[in-house]
Amino acid sequence: MDNFDMNARRDVTGMDAGMRAFFKQTYSFMGIAVLVTAFTGFIVQKFFLAQVYALIAGNLIGTLALFGIQILIMTMIGRATFKNPARAFGLLMAFAVIEGLTLGLLLAVYTGASVMMAFASAASVFGGMALYGVFTKRDLTGMGSILFGMLIGLIIASLINLFFYNGIVSLLISGVTVIIFALYTAYDNQNLKVMYGQYAGQVDTTGLAVNGALRLYLDFINLFFAFIQIFGIGNSRD
Repeated sequence: MDNFDMNARRDVTGMDAGMRAFFKQTYSFMGIAVLVTAFTGFIVQKFFLAQVYALIAGNLIGTLALFGIQILIMTMIGRATFKNPARAFGLLMAFAVIEGLTLGLLLAVYTGASVMMAFASAASVFGGMALYGVFTKRDLTGMGSILFGMLIGLIIASLINLFFYNGIVSLLISGVTVIIFALYTAYDNQNLKVMYGQYAGQVDTTGLAVNGALRLYLDFINLFFAFIQIFGIGNSRD
């Protein structure tokens, strides 16, 4: 799909009943994943904070291992998209639980006000960019390779900052994260419309909805994590 003409202008605004049902299913799966992450984060903060802190925050190897597990699960979801939608959904829930471990640590560090502001900001940016991606007439396909390159750079910068932490660099990374995943939100929503148009009537789109839910979940959760670190400056729990 990244082989489309970057200068082409296609009418990507059309949405029939089948596509609306597909997006409803996709966002339902995403919403469940967000709720699972929130619930896991609450449980971690209340009952398992010390253990999770020792596993992740206090252990560089544990942090890298957790990152590796996340990559593995995303790869497995991609492979199960059409072959086994039920397995793909189960893997999505497992991924949401893992993200909840990080959320639990953040809930313990930052104040409730910071968390609420971060959630409201993430929801606003995500919602606005999602609507843009769905209804814009502009072809966003050409953004794919650019965003992926920016994402790789962001990951490398984050890993370097993990070893040589700097507060200002961390804030800058959070700001860039907001920009990248705001753009990804628009891109992913339009891309899901394109993929639905390609596969509708040929395969069961349930697996495609799970795959799309993972993409949108990642967009939202990364926006939220970035905003909570931005709003949390000076508002951490003592």
